[in-house]
Amino acid sequence: MAQSDKILLVDDNPVNIDLLEMLLGDDYVLETASSGEQALQVTQKFHPDLILLDIMMPGIDGYETCRQLRAMPPSRHIKIIMVSAKAMVPDRLQGYEAGADDYISKPFNNGELLAKVRVYLQLKSLQEIDHLKTDVLTLLSHETNTPLNGILGPLQLLREAPEMEASERNELIEMAYSSATCLHTLYSKVCTLSAMRAGRGFFTYASADIRKVVQTAITITTPAAAARGVHIALTCPEAAMAELDSERIQEVVTALLENAIEVSSLDSQVDVCVVEEDAHICISVTDHGPGIAEDFVAHVFQPFARDDMRHHTGGHGLSLAIAKQIVEAHKGTIAVESAPDKGSTFTVRVPIGLGPA
Repeated sequence: MAQSDKILLVDDNPVNIDLLEMLLGDDYVLETASSGEQALQVTQKFHPDLILLDIMMPGIDGYETCRQLRAMPPSRHIKIIMVSAKAMVPDRLQGYEAGADDYISKPFNNGELLAKVRVYLQLKSLQEIDHLKTDVLTLLSHETNTPLNGILGPLQLLREAPEMEASERNELIEMAYSSATCLHTLYSKVCTLSAMRAGRGFFTYASADIRKVVQTAITITTPAAAARGVHIALTCPEAAMAELDSERIQEVVTALLENAIEVSSLDSQVDVCVVEEDAHICISVTDHGPGIAEDFVAHVFQPFARDDMRHHTGGHGLSLAIAKQIVEAHKGTIAVESAPDKGSTFTVRVPIGLGPA
């Protein structure tokens, strides 16, 4: 499994939680909840890949918790395995009707539980890749606003007008080249994200100077910032070292800066701040743009996260989705805080002493 696989354990019995943590803690990122109500709250912040859900709990039971999870779009595709002493066929059927993917009886066999966890995490990864492919096909098959259309249109004009003046011809060639570059970038990002979600992302961990990592990202994005009159201000300690894949984290910071520059108004400022706290390095990127709509904040790290794929433009959300995969592979977190008309702050938090997994 990928390092970033996250599992939510839901059980009101602390002994059961302790047992599951001992069984799964070395291989997965875990979070716990002791009630259905708490599970719903934790899910919205933790975004687990899989939930191990008890049935008999105070408040809303596991069946109702499962139904409510399936009713919320962000958790609709999370894999849910019910773990309960209720082992009769009607109990299992009720669980499936509520939306559970599978059912395992207490007391469970450790090997069986681990096998089911692996299978459903693999299945979720494959389904996510299929959804990603579908989104790409939807984007490329639409009639307008696609890189493919930006290539074919100019080429068709060039074919139909062989006597075109050199200036017009060059302009069409530049349009086709620009669109081809966008298409190549899109393809590369989709391949990268698919590989990471399938657990095939490779990382090389070594001691790195975070200041240099961030400054390199700033250098890369400075031309785009200058074109919009955006100033990038860095606050960073002189010595900030951590064990990480410096090239990958540089990709993350670059993606956050590109996003901040794109949404910033002309002649504004983007603030980058690096601090060390609680054995973690925290990197924040703050823009002073229009902010993110409240109902979209929960989806901001999802690829192609738009209400209407057919009218998707810009970066397609792939860079932020890749950034999330990279940070979570470092056993870190990435989050955003935003308010309309006040801008947004993206914060990356990674352990200082991670080292190879």
